Amino acid sequence: MIIKNCTAFVDDEFQKMDLRIENGTIAEIGVNLVGDDEVHDCNGMIVSPAFVDLHTHLRIGQEYKEDPQITIEKAIRGGYCAINVMPNTVPPVNTAPMVKYIKELKKPEGFSIMVTGAITCDGLLAEIENMAEAGVIAISDDGNWTENSFIFYQALKYAKRHDLLVIDHAQDTVLFKSGRIYEGQVSFQTGLKGFPKAAEAHAVYRDGTLNLTVGAKLHITHLSTVMGLDTISFLKHLGSHITADVTPHHLLFDDTAYLEYETKLKANPPFGDDRDRKALIHALRSAEIAAIATDHAPHSEPEKDQEWEDAPYGIASIDTAFEALYEGLVKTNLVPLEILLSALSTRPAQILGMKHGIAVGNNANLVFIKENEPHVITSRMGAKNNPYVGKDSSAKIMGLMLDGTMVYKHAQ
Repeated sequence: MIIKNCTAFVDDEFQKMDLRIENGTIAEIGVNLVGDDEVHDCNGMIVSPAFVDLHTHLRIGQEYKEDPQITIEKAIRGGYCAINVMPNTVPPVNTAPMVKYIKELKKPEGFSIMVTGAITCDGLLAEIENMAEAGVIAISDDGNWTENSFIFYQALKYAKRHDLLVIDHAQDTVLFKSGRIYEGQVSFQTGLKGFPKAAEAHAVYRDGTLNLTVGAKLHITHLSTVMGLDTISFLKHLGSHITADVTPHHLLFDDTAYLEYETKLKANPPFGDDRDRKALIHALRSAEIAAIATDHAPHSEPEKDQEWEDAPYGIASIDTAFEALYEGLVKTNLVPLEILLSALSTRPAQILGMKHGIAVGNNANLVFIKENEPHVITSRMGAKNNPYVGKDSSAKIMGLMLDGTMVYKHAQ
């Protein structure tokens, strides 16, 4: 197959070129490629490396929230070729058999399901060695912070030994349990219990300093505050190996969203104020924050249709993340499209150790994007706790190719 007349996103810049796909890989990159191959004319559409999600929740054992097969289908519609599954399934991912079960879930050829194992099990260190042998790529206690410093230190050493990423839900548990949103003007106005932003910075500092003596790959997920950012910068200055991601919702909302008590927007960590949001956007532009991770966390409508205090945390947006981010960041000139695409594709792939990108020899995992395509964002299946549905966007995911095969094509 020859993909012609595309605006390809190669090495963090756009280039007008053609791509030749053979046996599921990119065989040739050039201009005016010819041959007897089937031709797919892009008519100027953007062709980017497909997206990679560092942080996805599959509701295994809680299918009433969203069936895992629907989550996979939503990821494909959202332009993703790979997801990294968090360990808070039912039962949790703390044994080798559970790792193997998730890795063997039904999925299209070329779609990657990576698995993160739990750090702890019943308050003790989980079977990290066995899970590493079964194929986890990371460990985490996501949804909770690993409170016990000695256990976390041991986990860092296991991660170093097995070359695993440590994905850190950096939020001091004791401080977090004292509130629901960050304390400040909005917590005062709404009457919602507030907790200090220092909960994030304190956890980042403890975990980053412990890692100074270990040198594992530490990754702070869903960063949300200026204090957390500043702490990461300080730790990097000290020599700590540390990366970070941010969610779409922390880039697109601040805590004034809580004035409406909309439970679709109840997330953990909560939104910071406008200063926090602007700092996160700046850090994304400067690559201090390397990646955008959806933290796709589906819930049932009855769960979210409760009083704000009782509704669960979580936003489900993997199928609409790009379209919402394009409208909220690119269209408003806050973030160049090049940075957005890097943060969704090649940067998270690099953190996960994946070979990914538009280059000869790489798998042809590509997402096709059309700009100047005004539409209303929709999500046609699964969980409804998506705050972007019904909003406008002017860029559209038109198709997804996995290993050279089109697995999704938007109906015109």
